[in-house]
Amino acid sequence: MNKFVKTGLASTLVAYAMWSPSVFSGWFKDTMIDPQDGMLDASDYLASAKGFLPVPIIITEPAVGYGLGLAVAYFHPPKELDDEEHPHHGPPSISVGFGAKTENGTYMYGGGHSGVWKDDHIRYVGAIAKMNINMTFYPDGLIGEIVGPQGVDFNIDGGVLLQEVQFRLKESNWWLGGGYVYVSADNTFKLFDDLPVDLPNPAFEFDLGALSVFFEYDGTDSTFTPTQGLSGKLEYQNYDDNWGSDFDYDHYSGELFKFIPFGDYSSLGLRLEGEAVSGEVPFFGFPFVDLRGIPAMRYQGQDVVTGEVEYLWGVTPRWSVVFFGGVGYTSAIKDFEGKNNTVAAGGLGFRYRLARKLGFQAGVDVARGPEDTSVYLTIGNAW
Repeated sequence: MNKFVKTGLASTLVAYAMWSPSVFSGWFKDTMIDPQDGMLDASDYLASAKGFLPVPIIITEPAVGYGLGLAVAYFHPPKELDDEEHPHHGPPSISVGFGAKTENGTYMYGGGHSGVWKDDHIRYVGAIAKMNINMTFYPDGLIGEIVGPQGVDFNIDGGVLLQEVQFRLKESNWWLGGGYVYVSADNTFKLFDDLPVDLPNPAFEFDLGALSVFFEYDGTDSTFTPTQGLSGKLEYQNYDDNWGSDFDYDHYSGELFKFIPFGDYSSLGLRLEGEAVSGEVPFFGFPFVDLRGIPAMRYQGQDVVTGEVEYLWGVTPRWSVVFFGGVGYTSAIKDFEGKNNTVAAGGLGFRYRLARKLGFQAGVDVARGPEDTSVYLTIGNAW
């Protein structure tokens, strides 16, 4: 949701420049230059975002390749809150239509709405989208020995519906929420012609439906790029035929983030996440190690634990250098008769403090994993 706010700046500036250079020059100086240091700063622009806004989408996930897209977001006028009665300030309500495509043929389009209601005591997210995803499955055990280290390419073509609502507990930073997700799609494996054995039918239709409940805490100092505070979330998802699912299984997840400031412009970030599944899990439903430098779904497991450290070194009030590294552990997937895996990845990058008042930074990361080096555009926070 906040990515629409963070990345909408570039396309809007281009539109202003094409419309009238003189008007753009005056607007740019008044709105985009921080009088405190004379540097480019989008604090006032982002804080006053309203109406329709074109937002570029830039994809850098190595599992699907580089890609581009466009979203058109409508920022609903915010309601003014009494700071003493309501110390928290939630994000704006946004309605959006979007579409994006990557170099390997993956594409998605759809629409959604993020609503903030009752003086930021209720938050809602709803979306519906058409997806056509090309990725690679890397099975372990006997199947892995058959297909080799290159894995098996697959395509999922279908639609997805998401509904989620959460409630703030009084005036605290604690939230209780729940949601529903439904997917109806076709899966097709793209098998090689020279496999030593015949595998089952490589194509099948499926429906997934899940109800979820989660408990969340957010005590960080910024929605965009936190440098201080603690946040965490526990969630349980149940996939069952009662909710429209062809697969019956449970998914458990937990995450914890801690941010520690060092001086005015540097900070240390700590991340710990865990996931586990049980039951009749489809091959794409197993959790995987999520680290910069490792493609999505490259290392899957029955249980997955990931830890990561990131140090943001503020070289100047505007520019920072970031160092990061992490380790992921996956337990053997029982159906594949595989083995446990431990993998690591890390790298470095830079950040520019694009909105000083909002604590919003953006930049580029270069990460190295066990197999390859990847480049990521990081908007706000990488986590």
